[in-house]
Amino acid sequence: MGMSAIRPKPDLLDSDYREALAAYVAYGGEALLARGYELGRKALADGRSIPELVGVHSRALRTLASDDRAPRDPGLLIDSAETFLAETLSPFEMTHRGYRDSLIAWRHINEMLEQEIRRIAHALHDDSGQLLVSVHLQLAALAREIPAAAPKIQECQQVLDQAEQQLRHLSHELRPMVLDDLGWLAAIEFLAAAVSGRTRIPVDVRSSITQRLPAPVETALYRVVQEALTNAARHSKASHIVIEIDQELDSLRCLISDDGVGFEVESCVRRGGLGLRGMRERLGALGGTLHIVSAPGQGAQIRFNLPLGR
Repeated sequence: MGMSAIRPKPDLLDSDYREALAAYVAYGGEALLARGYELGRKALADGRSIPELVGVHSRALRTLASDDRAPRDPGLLIDSAETFLAETLSPFEMTHRGYRDSLIAWRHINEMLEQEIRRIAHALHDDSGQLLVSVHLQLAALAREIPAAAPKIQECQQVLDQAEQQLRHLSHELRPMVLDDLGWLAAIEFLAAAVSGRTRIPVDVRSSITQRLPAPVETALYRVVQEALTNAARHSKASHIVIEIDQELDSLRCLISDDGVGFEVESCVRRGGLGLRGMRERLGALGGTLHIVSAPGQGAQIRFNLPLGR
């Protein structure tokens, strides 16, 4: 299907807009003004941009100004033309407002989810830990009362120790307390050390900044690094992973790179694999962007930025 099948020809939009603008300037009225809104809505659906429409408006206004039938008062012509242009652009403004409201709602949802995750993680760490300590004490008392059962009780205590370690690990995976207590850098360094310990892949963390960041930025930074690092450890077969974090003006920049097997970026994006959609949505909610560079046999680079002023 050619472009002419999905977008009107430029001269058709120009002529439609010129006729509608001339009619509104000459006669006014809500019905003729609504024609501007319809033209704007159709232009938006056809993939037109605001600069394109402004160009169409400028050409129509120049043509109209040279017409003998144009109002003699230039101020009246300009005021009417501005009103018509504003109405034509209103569908774009409403779309932008809807997108902005969606970002705000997504950011609010993320914050609520993080609060719930934090509550669950703390409950696993604190409440479950206290219960396990209580069970340990009761088993120890039981072993003293029934010496013959001591070997079996000791086996139960070993199982409890394993359960406690798993709960502690799960609590940290959900929401590391070090992120709240010591900040993003300590949390990422702890995460890198844990991944390196499990996989034997060296993970270097390099940062030119050390100060605490706004809480939503710290959370998004940690979560995206966590996802990218987990993917690299599982799939890249890398021998080295590097996490670099720095600041440029009012934005935080992060690069996670590895020397692994790489992947086809386009096919991965289409499938929504490697958690890319979640990373984009989390970053997008704060006005951030994500860029991926990779190819089979050439490792991978995941680069993202986050505004610090939000």
